[in-house]
Amino acid sequence: MPDAFDALEPALSLSALGRTPAMDVRPVADGEDVWLFEIHRTVFRSHIEQIWGWDEVWQQGNFASELASSKTSVIRIDTGIAGYVQVCDEDLRIYIRNIALLPEFRRKGVGTRLIKALQAAAAARGVPLALGVFRTNAAARQLYERLGFVNTSETTTHIEMVWLPA
Repeated sequence: MPDAFDALEPALSLSALGRTPAMDVRPVADGEDVWLFEIHRTVFRSHIEQIWGWDEVWQQGNFASELASSKTSVIRIDTGIAGYVQVCDEDLRIYIRNIALLPEFRRKGVGTRLIKALQAAAAARGVPLALGVFRTNAAARQLYERLGFVNTSETTTHIEMVWLPA
């Protein structure tokens, strides 16, 4: 079974995009987990504080668990790290665990390119692409809805969404 990232990485490579800013996706290198946690803190802390409160030790442990149980890739724009994406490539679906983009890289088409590449991978396999978004993250929810995701369920913290291939 092809991995969702087998499709994601070439689809987002520098040569495939042919425009600036140049963007690519690559595997996490040794020692980058500390930097990626800083991105996690920057991107998600305000949402987590609103919903259930930030506990630094718990967040570090949970982040390490997510790194171990997801395929995590670094998103680079030109020569800098813009964020990361975590995907669980399951038999019956592809699940986007996290897309974390630093504020200066948002609203530049990065998230749209990532999601469209994952939609293409899901469509090629004939499986849904699913995710959960914090209830407090209206901007992300709007992006997902614009890209064809629909709400499937809600919890006190998240809205679960799915995109189905045609």
